[in-house]
Amino acid sequence: MRARTAVVLFLLLPACAPRLPPGVAAPPASAVASSGGPNRSASYVARVEGGVVVFDLGWWGAEGALDDALVELGGTTRDVIAVFLTHSHRDHVGAWRSVAHAPFHMAAAEVDLFFREAAQGGWVPRWVEALNATDVPAPDEVAVRSFSSDTAFAFGPDTVRAFTVPGHTAGSAAYLFRRTLFAGDAIAWSPVTGIRSARAGYSDDAEAARRSLASLRERLKPYPVDWMCSAHLKCAEATDETWEKLLDEGG
Repeated sequence: MRARTAVVLFLLLPACAPRLPPGVAAPPASAVASSGGPNRSASYVARVEGGVVVFDLGWWGAEGALDDALVELGGTTRDVIAVFLTHSHRDHVGAWRSVAHAPFHMAAAEVDLFFREAAQGGWVPRWVEALNATDVPAPDEVAVRSFSSDTAFAFGPDTVRAFTVPGHTAGSAAYLFRRTLFAGDAIAWSPVTGIRSARAGYSDDAEAARRSLASLRERLKPYPVDWMCSAHLKCAEATDETWEKLLDEGG
């Protein structure tokens, strides 16, 4: 069992020191909950009119990490009024029980994957799921509000803009909020190349993920974007150079 766990951890690894945008971890307006193993998973939380919104739900230890982040905002899980999932791999849904009262927003193509009514596409998440099934809700335990195309959600003066970016998973999504793009695992990082697009093996279709990013770059042009962050605490300024690295077919 220990050997199996070690293999799983190795496959879900490569990490680096986090570099976060100044506005992402700025209590009491926003905070980050870090959970899981060496390749830390992130939940990004922010106070908005009416409560708190959460982007992704982390991995093991996510419930305690989310509680701590919400304390930095002067709140608790009861203040969460919306959850936005970039995708439903196990390392991004860990704290679902803590916020099951809030609506869960995700792309329509991700819903069956979230409830495990459809199989994961990438061979690594599919294999890990077969070894140890993820704790996910039944369809009647959370209220899912899905979207099938780019859309927006208003919270007083704040807007969460949602974009479909299929490839890493069938229903991967990215969210633009306060000039930061939360892209889930549509963007990744390696110690060799730095920032890059979604990784093969972990993704349904890495080339489709790259094409989605190319399309996303065009769809984002009407909006100011200063930073982009993965769901693993890897962030970069949204410069032309960053986009070129993301879209580099050799990356």
